[in-house]
Amino acid sequence: MKRLICVSMLFGFAAPAYAGGMVLPFRGVRDTERGGALVAGADDADAIWLNPAGIAHVSDTTLTLTTMYVDQQVDYTRIDSGGNTLPTISNDHPGQPIPSLGVVVPIGKRLVVGAGTWTPYAGLHRYAVDGSTRYGSISIAETKILYATFAAAFRISDRVRIGATVQDVVTAFDSRVVLSGCPGQTVCAPEDPEFDSDVRLKQTDTFAPSASFGIQVDATEHVSLGAMVQLPAKVSGATGTLQTKLPSSGFYDGAQIMGDTASIEMTLPGSIHAGIEAHPSETWKFEAALHVELWSEHDAITFTPKNMSIVNVAGVGTYELGPSTIPRNYRNSYSPSVGGEYTRGRGSIGAGYAYETAAAPLGYVSPLTVDANKHLFGFGGAYRGNSWNLGASVGIALLSDRDVSLADAKVPQLTPVRGQPSDVMINAGRYESTYVLAGFRFAKSF
Repeated sequence: MKRLICVSMLFGFAAPAYAGGMVLPFRGVRDTERGGALVAGADDADAIWLNPAGIAHVSDTTLTLTTMYVDQQVDYTRIDSGGNTLPTISNDHPGQPIPSLGVVVPIGKRLVVGAGTWTPYAGLHRYAVDGSTRYGSISIAETKILYATFAAAFRISDRVRIGATVQDVVTAFDSRVVLSGCPGQTVCAPEDPEFDSDVRLKQTDTFAPSASFGIQVDATEHVSLGAMVQLPAKVSGATGTLQTKLPSSGFYDGAQIMGDTASIEMTLPGSIHAGIEAHPSETWKFEAALHVELWSEHDAITFTPKNMSIVNVAGVGTYELGPSTIPRNYRNSYSPSVGGEYTRGRGSIGAGYAYETAAAPLGYVSPLTVDANKHLFGFGGAYRGNSWNLGASVGIALLSDRDVSLADAKVPQLTPVRGQPSDVMINAGRYESTYVLAGFRFAKSF
């Protein structure tokens, strides 16, 4: 029997739907409006995930509902393993609305507690099953991640506030990709469709604990400082379902797949956020912030099949699927941002800008992780009633084009029935991408 030592590479590239650059540094409608510059100035229910110290500002029980439409537009012109430039293919996924919910309740004069759920603003994709992206990714459109959060903040003094959250990160990975079933016992072209094997992994992990800690300090009457640390979360312990379609090649006539369960383990990285806000009057607020996403913590993925094998393979017998650990080689991303708000009467408007560096190194950019240095712009406003607030914002992220040559490409074709990794790289080509965001926010005080 032979061990499928390369099959785990499938999950090294297909599982982390929110890895390296597929998450924008915005969390909420108001945060998008200010270009991510809302750490020191977070002062409402959104502070649960922006900086938990900020909920100490809230004086009445408040419910906040938010929905943000997020769409990542991608055009990919692939260079195949033979050096041929293929027709440009585009992301067919139309984007999706991403909701969040927050409730904060003051208890006494100094303590405020809250609870909420939020989902990172990620770009999802869906490509044609037989398209040029199939060896990198077909779809992660059904993947979901949710942070269920409980928060508490305490006003130490009139100028100092601290806060913390405990979180449960719920993940539902749903990833589809094509691997090559070309066996070592025969010779076949690197991208022969007769040896294509359509594979889909679904895994739900309902318990991955994490936490965050924040502080805000009013340095002067007109200047506030803020910082927040988000801890990482470990996705592990769950068992997923692996759906595999054997290649149409006659080599697999009579063969069968035994077993359909597997698990993946990975780290969703932590982050560090800091900001300084100037509020020279009740009319104007300006903030400069820095966000550091610690993607270097996402260094490897472990894939473990559960008693899976391919049996009755002609002239071979049985292939067993074994566990393996795959390096990812991501790096930290940095996002400085500036933003501000102008308030007059019951209305306010705001705008902001951020620049974020790429987390995925050039050689690891692929149809799964289209990441690059990016410019992000946000604009929005709000209107306040006696006990309610209605806001809206729009945003855009302009990614730098990335050209991955065959020499730079490091994402191999997935060849699980060979005894060694493939030397055919499948992520070369030109990547062009833009994010579009638009959302609404409603808050009600009681």
